[in-house]
Amino acid sequence: MAWLGRDRLFRLMPFIMVEALFITLLALPFLLTIYISLLHWRANRPFEQAMFSGLVNFEAVLADPEFWAALGRTVSFAAIAVSIELFLGFCLAMLLAKETLGRRLYITIFLGPMMVVPVVVGYNFSMIYVDSGPLSQMLAPVLQPFGISPRIRWLSHPTAAQAAIILADVWQWTSLTFLIFLSGFSALPQELTKAAQVMGASRWQIFWRIELPLLKPVIVIAVVIRSMEALKLFDPSVLLTFGGPGTATQTIAFYLWRQVWQFNKFSFGAAASILLLLLFAVVIYGGIYLLVRERTTLRHEGNG
Repeated sequence: MAWLGRDRLFRLMPFIMVEALFITLLALPFLLTIYISLLHWRANRPFEQAMFSGLVNFEAVLADPEFWAALGRTVSFAAIAVSIELFLGFCLAMLLAKETLGRRLYITIFLGPMMVVPVVVGYNFSMIYVDSGPLSQMLAPVLQPFGISPRIRWLSHPTAAQAAIILADVWQWTSLTFLIFLSGFSALPQELTKAAQVMGASRWQIFWRIELPLLKPVIVIAVVIRSMEALKLFDPSVLLTFGGPGTATQTIAFYLWRQVWQFNKFSFGAAASILLLLLFAVVIYGGIYLLVRERTTLRHEGNG
């Protein structure tokens, strides 16, 4: 075992362990998914009897209008939810960026929803969205003077169900954007702010000319992280509406789940997942490119 004590081998050990984990946890399952996507295999027949079908599954996915409808629905859900979460998280972080009375208490409260298990969130919102539930009762004083019934069918009307899904996601994940932006505000150099104050700059000028440009990389990070998660929206769709009414709240993740576990179309689901990986990778790498560009710009401005 003397070979274990060699310096060269010792330096390579972390690299070997990382590569082994990469091959075991990522490369092998990914290659298996690609292989399954090229077969014609359902769960009602043994895997060894699956026949090679080439790109037939990919053609079937691209020709399925339900796939594109679910993808478009997911993108719209993610765009609306992430936009609201970024706005609310940024405003809350800006309010608590300075030392104020009860700051730690407020931060703890605002971070609470992020810690709740998604199943619990879905169950709680399913009770809130009951026709005669607390949300309808809260809206009753506002709606009744206009002759509108407060018994809104939150989970059985297509538009209301979509709004319900987005609201549940916003409630839980605004905490994450708040945490990211709060870290960004805490890392801002105070010297620039104090120098601007000495020169007579207003609070709005300081925010617009100093703080916001420095926060651009943080904003890009928040957009990328939340977009990645929002595009995988699954729990609220299943727990609140089960994709209904009809397919009004069927996200792309729920669509894949149905194809694989309800219809047993394993090869079809594998092909669809690979196509989604390619589509989402373009979005993710676009966000990473913007992040690198913003950091490079800030570095050049700092050196200048």
